[in-house]
Amino acid sequence: MELYFRNVPYGRDTSQRFDMVCAGNNVHAVVYIHGGAYFTGNKDEYPLFLMDYSENYLFASINYRVINTGNTIHMGSIISDINSALKKIQEFSKAKGINIKDFILIGHSAGGHIVLLYGYKYFKENENIKIAACISMAGPTDFTDDSGWSSMTMWGKDEEERLSFLSWMGTRLTCHPIALKQRNWTKQADYPEFEKYITEISPIAHVSNNGKIPPTLLVHARNDDQVPYSNAIRLKTILEKASVPHKLITPEGSGDNHMLGGKVDKDNEPITFNGQTWVKKAKEWLEAYLK
Repeated sequence: MELYFRNVPYGRDTSQRFDMVCAGNNVHAVVYIHGGAYFTGNKDEYPLFLMDYSENYLFASINYRVINTGNTIHMGSIISDINSALKKIQEFSKAKGINIKDFILIGHSAGGHIVLLYGYKYFKENENIKIAACISMAGPTDFTDDSGWSSMTMWGKDEEERLSFLSWMGTRLTCHPIALKQRNWTKQADYPEFEKYITEISPIAHVSNNGKIPPTLLVHARNDDQVPYSNAIRLKTILEKASVPHKLITPEGSGDNHMLGGKVDKDNEPITFNGQTWVKKAKEWLEAYLK
């Protein structure tokens, strides 16, 4: 019998909620973390194909507190929310007679970054949460890679406005003042002053060869206009050196963009993918960890 739960709280804030559907009692948990550049987005905007796994496994989608001018949320706050949500999913499932064997974390854009950062670093603080695999769809991996960031048209009408937005977001995420003055910010005179802070929130910096990094799937388009494709290449190279099982899928055709060919007909609805060949490849990779 399929069990479906909506807006389950894991904290006091109204954003600290998750949805969950499950059809088994001894399952892998597929958990989605939404994107939205850390200041928008919600759990209803998940890739629709993930619902396929609700037939035999547990599928959950998480909301978390996002950054805005009226709060003090930062990267640590978001990671704390993810940890609390996963713990609550475990506890809530156990109360319903469901045993979770492990978690597979999936995220798009900012959600992909959150998945990788949690999976590579912070999950180790909670030994009861086993991460079987991480999947990042167009997520940032390395904020010390300045390739293309300030040219992203969505962050403003010109480079000055884009750098201003990225400075604000970088400052909020790291809790350290960051003022980006040029496209190649690694060449700024004050770069050494904030380098360690953007490194700390970069998943690539937490890859090690100690065997504790979860297998990783990266789905990233060459013509991504929001997160440079070079981010995926950089992480792939480091994972190779550390002998971490991984795969990079580079969508082509209509999927060659930040949304990977996904469509959202209305706000707060799932993302649909029609005829995207990368989806089949990603599902094949994912299903190897659902056996």
